[in-house]
Amino acid sequence: MLQKSRKITFILAIISAIIGVMLTVQLRSSLHPVHKESRSIAELRTTLQKELEKHKNLLADISKYNQLYYQYETSLSEDESISVMKEELARNRRMAGMVTVEGEGVVLEVVDAKIPDEHILDENMTAPVVGDYTIDDEDLRWLVNILFANGAQAVSINGHRLISTTAIRNVGDTIQIDTRTIQPPYELKALGEPDVLLSALKLEGVEENFQLANKKVLAEKKDKLMISANNETRAIQYMKPVKEKGDS
Repeated sequence: MLQKSRKITFILAIISAIIGVMLTVQLRSSLHPVHKESRSIAELRTTLQKELEKHKNLLADISKYNQLYYQYETSLSEDESISVMKEELARNRRMAGMVTVEGEGVVLEVVDAKIPDEHILDENMTAPVVGDYTIDDEDLRWLVNILFANGAQAVSINGHRLISTTAIRNVGDTIQIDTRTIQPPYELKALGEPDVLLSALKLEGVEENFQLANKKVLAEKKDKLMISANNETRAIQYMKPVKEKGDS
């Protein structure tokens, strides 16, 4: 009889422990609810559209390089091989910023925002809060990175074409691009899909960021936009081609 009573007590203890664990889990779930996605449907659609566009571009690149590889492999004559190499050289010169390019894109202009005079503000209006912040090199690099990250093929600032080695930096109170000083207002031109570029700027909060410096970014779509070649002199000092086996 005593043994049976101990067995019942042990079973009740196990059941009580299980109920305790369940209550603890439920209590923690109530105190720490799962974070719900707060972005709107429109933002998610825009992000999805952007990712689909990147996927499409990557597939196009794969197809292009496969075709190029096939052309190299199947060239029947020396003339055909030279033609393929010339086309590839021309494409690389465009991507390296060595030739003037044109196409559709956007023009961005960073200008001073107009602040309403105090005497025309009524009691229902408040003057915008403007801090001591000013546009610097980081702001322009951030803007350029957004454009390139969203498919821009070529970007210029105040007429200076940006390439992979371009430096945007503060020098004293001014901003330099490579060795050239630029002055406001800043005008950026970017070749790419206009709707994708403008949507990216909106998603990244460009307008709100530049309002902190009392600046406004004016954006305009262009069906035909021209960006000149980069004409900076580039000296190659610290790199040279690796010789393959059999090269003289």
